[in-house]
Amino acid sequence: MKATTEFIQRYNKVLADILAGAQPAWLHSRRSEAYDLFQRLGLPTTRDEEWKYTSLAGIERAELDTSTAEVSLPALANIDSFDCAYAHKLVFVDGRFNASLSILREPQPGVTLMPLAQAVTLSQPAASEFMGRLDGNDGALAAFNTALWRDGLYLDIARGARLTRPLIIHCISTSGRLVPIRHLFILGEGAQATVIEHYQSAQAGVHFTNAVTECLLGANAELNHIKLQDENEQAFHTARITARQGAGSRWLNLSLSAGGALTRNDIVSHLDGEAASCTLNGLAIGAGRRHADHHTFIDHRLPGGISRQHYRGVLADRSRVVFNGRVRVGKGAVKTDAQQINRNLLLSRDAEADSKPQLEIYADDVKCTHGAATGGLDAAQLFYLRSRGIPETQARRMLIQAFACTVLDVLEDADLKQALNNWVGAKLPQLTGDA
Repeated sequence: MKATTEFIQRYNKVLADILAGAQPAWLHSRRSEAYDLFQRLGLPTTRDEEWKYTSLAGIERAELDTSTAEVSLPALANIDSFDCAYAHKLVFVDGRFNASLSILREPQPGVTLMPLAQAVTLSQPAASEFMGRLDGNDGALAAFNTALWRDGLYLDIARGARLTRPLIIHCISTSGRLVPIRHLFILGEGAQATVIEHYQSAQAGVHFTNAVTECLLGANAELNHIKLQDENEQAFHTARITARQGAGSRWLNLSLSAGGALTRNDIVSHLDGEAASCTLNGLAIGAGRRHADHHTFIDHRLPGGISRQHYRGVLADRSRVVFNGRVRVGKGAVKTDAQQINRNLLLSRDAEADSKPQLEIYADDVKCTHGAATGGLDAAQLFYLRSRGIPETQARRMLIQAFACTVLDVLEDADLKQALNNWVGAKLPQLTGDA
């Protein structure tokens, strides 16, 4: 179904203003093509199979500011980002790079790190070659982003080079804003990096963050990719994350969602090389009427691919979590090993979890499994902790955090794992549950 005429017209002028600005011919063409696609597709509705549990009606109704005016820095005074004292940190406010809040430590050989808008201005070849070209079926919201994005992060790591410090991309949105932001990560053969995307709100109020992240991994490259989302309870957040993986490459994607009125993450891996592997783990923490949706697609194309998915939801009040995991094993992708797990913890009788694991297998000699379970706290475990003198509220919190933080077990960096464990724990105090 097409988006309403009003919604399309609202952004026609925004696109016209962007196209009128100075930019390379390839980018002008790509923006125009993307917006034409968006107008044909329109915003997804619950009549679309992939969106039947998730309505974007609130986004369609929202009157959002698309101006380029910069927010005053005092409005950001109370923002505390997820932090590592030794990390690089690039800050984007309403989708634009903010140099004064960013921390770039010593340069590293073979690592090109800059705002994406700057990469385009400087005619970085990889930007024009790969931006918007890694996913052949990226849908309406990604097309919307391709047309309207203004900035984001560009990371290009040469063959054999390593980003020795984690890189934090801190994305802050202010009230009333439409924030289309885009990132492009390119890792050459054998390159390594850890990148953390952190999305927050500067204050209360409706805003819409529309993010796209594209990752290209060469042979034997390794990327640890973590996404944290804890925007305010009125915010809308959609994200499309796509990886194309060469032979023997390793992609870890960890998605932690603890904020927003509505969050939708579409996470896609194309295993284009033999023995490539991906691990997609996620956690959705729900309170109030929060709605969090993880949709994944793993495309095994060649032999020996390995994929692991482990998604969990912790739900209180009238919140809702959705998991839709699709694994496709193409012809010739023999020796594929794919596992998929979804577990949800309901702390309220009014909370809801929807789970839809899918396997599409077109090859022989493969090992593919999936499982899903939803329930409340284990009464026996709760009794055991209380019998040891632990108050019930504390015992519940301990069990909830243990359940939630299982998805972090894939991390090898102990300091990063502990920092994320603390981050998750800080989001859980209100979720003691009534069931």
